Amino acid sequence: MQKNWKEKNVDLESLITHIGNFFKVKDFEAVKGKIQNGYQIFAGDSPYFKINGYVSVTVTGKPDDFVIDFKLCTEDKKGRSLHTSPLLESMFIGGYFLKKRLKAEEECLKLEKEFWKHAENAALQLSNSATNSVH
Repeated sequence: MQKNWKEKNVDLESLITHIGNFFKVKDFEAVKGKIQNGYQIFAGDSPYFKINGYVSVTVTGKPDDFVIDFKLCTEDKKGRSLHTSPLLESMFIGGYFLKKRLKAEEECLKLEKEFWKHAENAALQLSNSATNSVH
């Protein structure tokens, strides 16, 4: 999911720091870096959120017109998608795998909801924080 902010004049470096702090507080292992037109964070392995995969967050654009993109990346070790048929999953070990996948999806929805609350508050707090220099 992605959201766009316009006319907020937000310092994007400060915003990505706030977003990185969100993942730190949730005990994720996170890596932050600069990309061509913004910033990106990869976060995974949280003891509080049992998600299958990792989260990718990108912040791109300019201080007065930027986009935050939140994605859950789910792949097994061989690079295949983890999504399989619910019927097939329910046939193995009494639905253990289906239950585990549904729980991970629920955790991801919970994480995403908390993330957007934090991101919106950070963008609001950082309104008019960008300097007038060209980015």
